[in-house]
Amino acid sequence: MKYLDFCKSDNKQKEREKKMKKRSKLYSVILAVVLIFASVAPSWAVHKVHIAMVLWRGMTEAENGFKTQLLESDEYEFTFSVFDANQDKKELARIIDNLDTSQYQLIYSFGTTVTKTLKSKVKDIPIVFNIVSRPVKAGVIDDWEHSGSNITGASNAVPMGSAFNTLSNVMYIGRLGFVYNPKEANSKIQRDELELLQEKFNYKMVDAPITSVEKIPEVIMNLVNEKVDAVLLPQDSLVKASADDIIKPLNKHKIPSIVTIPGMVAENGAFLGLGPSYYDLGKLAGYKALAILRGESPNNVPSSTLKRLHMTVNLSTAKEIGVNVPIQMLRISTVVR
Repeated sequence: MKYLDFCKSDNKQKEREKKMKKRSKLYSVILAVVLIFASVAPSWAVHKVHIAMVLWRGMTEAENGFKTQLLESDEYEFTFSVFDANQDKKELARIIDNLDTSQYQLIYSFGTTVTKTLKSKVKDIPIVFNIVSRPVKAGVIDDWEHSGSNITGASNAVPMGSAFNTLSNVMYIGRLGFVYNPKEANSKIQRDELELLQEKFNYKMVDAPITSVEKIPEVIMNLVNEKVDAVLLPQDSLVKASADDIIKPLNKHKIPSIVTIPGMVAENGAFLGLGPSYYDLGKLAGYKALAILRGESPNNVPSSTLKRLHMTVNLSTAKEIGVNVPIQMLRISTVVR
């Protein structure tokens, strides 16, 4: 009996060993699968996002800020396709008509003209706008909190009342020239705001519309003959593209130029810039794009402006046009020499 018991015990031991071997093989297979998936996790865990960037006048600091903000995120792997209309409405229409939206997760748009055209034609993917100074008045969004559509974004609005509160501490302006493109909706809105502020700030606005580069010399001479104290250049694509043709003769005639695109101070020799940083606006638009990619509806992502307006002064231009810049102004400004 003892021998039989031993044999039974031995058989049980062999069965246990077989089971353990089977389990060991199973564990090895499971471990191998886990290791394989773990080794490829970084590539499939990161979401690939393709963004179409539809521009009006080429790459600016706004786009650099936007891309920088997105590329800092470790949640996504971004690629960008850039389409530049080069300030041509026919080219813009062609770009949008041929845009295969199924290839992209989001569209970035620059400026009022581009954004309004996109809004009318693209309904199936989110659009994040930038450099649209009056998005509600231009019909881009219903209101700042809720766009009412697949759109949200960052505005470069410069409230003209706030701008004149600042300017009144810097210089006397009795007659103000306003150079703008009447075909651009955003510029007409700014022009109307200036007209309404005349009585409050006790100045007279001198209209100076331009529709082409060829008209600029005539417009500048009209402003000289009108004896304007300063000229304001709005956020206007034609004005920006023609900045040298406008600002150089103004400097020659010692007429201060005030721009609401701060980059024009360093790049084009304008006297004074008052407006938000394009780069920071790009980063703000990037925040909104990330919120959408994480699941927020564009309608529920508020559109917004930068709270801080940036002042830039060109001291070389100030010397050329004979303006003494108050020391208190220099203390709160970025100075270009």
